[in-house]
Amino acid sequence: AQDVVDICRRLPLDLVFVMAENFLNGEIIENARAAARKKPLFLYHSHDNNFSNGIMKPAGFFETLRKYDLVFTTKSQNVKRYIEFGQPNSFFIASAFEPAVHRPIPSEVSLYGPRMFNLSFVGTYDYSRDKYLDAVGWEDLHIWGNGWTRFAKYRKHRNRITPRAIYNDEFSDVISHSRITLGLLREEAEDRHTQRTFEIPACGTLQVAPRNEEILSFFTEEKEIVCFSSPDELRDKVSFYLKHDSLRNKIAKAGFERCWRDHHTYLDRVKEILRLAASSL
Repeated sequence: AQDVVDICRRLPLDLVFVMAENFLNGEIIENARAAARKKPLFLYHSHDNNFSNGIMKPAGFFETLRKYDLVFTTKSQNVKRYIEFGQPNSFFIASAFEPAVHRPIPSEVSLYGPRMFNLSFVGTYDYSRDKYLDAVGWEDLHIWGNGWTRFAKYRKHRNRITPRAIYNDEFSDVISHSRITLGLLREEAEDRHTQRTFEIPACGTLQVAPRNEEILSFFTEEKEIVCFSSPDELRDKVSFYLKHDSLRNKIAKAGFERCWRDHHTYLDRVKEILRLAASSL
C-alpha cells in the first residue's frame, strides 16, 4: 500500500482505481493525497456483497468508504446502503463478460470434442443451492466448483462433481459444451445477478436462472433466458428444454446476441466508470 503513496508522489495521476480485496485504508488514501503532485480521484469497485457475513472485509471498511471519491458495486441493493454509511457518490455497475475469454468454443479445439453435457453448473458450493440440484436430478447434471466436498451427498454424486474452480478457457469450454447451464445465485450474498448472468449466454448456451426484476432488466424471459421461481418450476423447465432442441438453441442464440447488443463487456463497464469519474474531475 505504501507503493501507492510513492507512485502518487512521482506521477501526476488522474485516478487511482482500487478493486475489491485490494482495499486501501483511510490513512493510505490521506497520505497519498497529501503527497500527490496532482490530487487524483480514488475509486473503489467491488463485485462482492460487503454486507454479507461470508465476505471478508478489512478493519474500518465502512468508515474508509467515505474517503473514496466514488464507489462502484455490482450489487444494486448496496448503493442505498453505501449512501447511508456516508458515501453519496455510490453507483451500481452491472457485472459483465470478457469477449476474449467468454465465447463459444468449437468442438475442433474443445477438450470434450463433440461431447455435450445436458446440464451444467459452475460455482462454489452453497447450502441454499441443494434444493435446486435435487429438483433437477443427477442423471443429467455435472458440476464444477470449490467447496463441493462439503455437500452432504458428495460421495453419492462424486462422479458428477469436479470439486475445483474452473476459469478462462476451461470455463468457456464447459459452458459451450452444455445444452443448458444453471445460473444459480447465492442467497446468503443476496445476489440479484452475477458475472455468470452474462458469461453463460456469451458462450452461446441457454441460461436457466432465478426469476427476478434485475435479471429480467438484462434479458427477456422465454426469448433470451429461461427463469424459475421454485425448484419444481426449475425441474419442469430443464426437462422441457432438454427435449426441444430448436427452441433451446433459438433462446441461447438470442441471449448471446443481447449480450453484445446491449454492451455487457468489461470494456463497456470501464467506459461507464470513466464517464462517471470524468464528471467529478
